[in-house]
Amino acid sequence: MRTDTKNSYLESINKAISFIESNSTTDIQLKDIATQANLSQFHFHRVFKSLTGDTTKDFLTRLRLEKAALKLKHSQNDIGQIAFDCGYQNHETFTRAFKDYFGLPPLEYRNSIAELTTNKQNEYEKTNIDLNALNVQGPIIKTIPDLHLAYIRHTGSYDKVGGSFQKLMFWAATHLVLKLKPVTIGIVHDNPDLTAEQHIRFDACVLLSKEIKPSGEIGYKKIEGGKFAVFTYKGAYEGFYPVYDYIYNVCLFENKFDLADKPALEWYIKSPPFYKPENLVTDFYVPIK
Repeated sequence: MRTDTKNSYLESINKAISFIESNSTTDIQLKDIATQANLSQFHFHRVFKSLTGDTTKDFLTRLRLEKAALKLKHSQNDIGQIAFDCGYQNHETFTRAFKDYFGLPPLEYRNSIAELTTNKQNEYEKTNIDLNALNVQGPIIKTIPDLHLAYIRHTGSYDKVGGSFQKLMFWAATHLVLKLKPVTIGIVHDNPDLTAEQHIRFDACVLLSKEIKPSGEIGYKKIEGGKFAVFTYKGAYEGFYPVYDYIYNVCLFENKFDLADKPALEWYIKSPPFYKPENLVTDFYVPIK
């Protein structure tokens, strides 16, 4: 595939994915998504599958059901309301789809995940693991404004996001007027306990002062600000998973935080190559209502 053709397709798919993610709870059709990508339905379907490994239907279904699983764990809303909030008009359709995906109907899943969470909390208490032991301070409640971001979408293992940041930094150095070290942010869309590794979505981002025109792999998005519980972690990136696990299984429940329906952010305060792994500092922004 020619480079200019591939860049055009990447730009189209970025637009399509952004549209799906922003409208996952509404009744969007293939024609609506293809229109956003400026491609015919047939051509778009083929390009989307080729570049993402998914059909739009599979992608949309996964977003809806994994969102529902989070709500079953972190909210007390009744199952009918969760189904509706995740884009299902019919309780039976939702229950069938959820069981096909997770192997349990929603109520059994909710009971199972509650028991698992309680067991984790007890294990953390028994082994004296807390935020301090994990080199984490917080949480501090912050309200942030909307953010303008240039980004590269990474799909797959978190271990390989460094390559996306390298490409993004090369782009920033050649396209932005940089007086200071650019502010880098990660958008964490998925929970690795729910999402298969090959489907994990992560946006490597650099903060902008204003909107830019997307170009090929480099996308633009304005993300909604709002209220976040901020946890500051000092240490290597390899320590992220235990920190997230503790935050989502202990801190959110201890503090009675109501999880908001948007992705978490990683704000890289001290990052490579300027600091050694043990001296890296990252703020975890967990969205709350």
